Amino acid sequence: MKRPRILFADDSVRLLTALQCQLESHGFEVEICTDAYMALAQARKNKPDVMVLDIRMPAGNGFSVLERMGKIPELRHTPVIYVTGDKSAELELQASQLGAVGLIHKPLSLPRLLDLIDLALATGQTRAVPQKDPASETVWQIPDRA
Repeated sequence: MKRPRILFADDSVRLLTALQCQLESHGFEVEICTDAYMALAQARKNKPDVMVLDIRMPAGNGFSVLERMGKIPELRHTPVIYVTGDKSAELELQASQLGAVGLIHKPLSLPRLLDLIDLALATGQTRAVPQKDPASETVWQIPDRA
């Protein structure tokens, strides 16, 4: 059985290394990169099942990656989860408007990240409707397909 492929882009190599080990121990194949340019290049080459993108990173940002993915037919429907250290409601709104599956704040909670990855894999699409969940993290519930 094929292991789901996660592409994780963040400018913190320390965070990437730790999460790569943890996610791989949960059965995922994990690719990591440290900037927006590399994230898009790796996504085009390897077509991940889910992308986890830091909003603020070198060579662009997570928002620009998702916008560019929308113009690439084979990446257009790849689910994206954002991570950020910024608690700005404006970022949450922008992530929602771009159609991210969800946004999780740093420091990351592995169980929360795994829940969002499961949601992304279950739906296989990016468009979502924003809702606040009880744990005070933003998650966009994706409507059932018609």
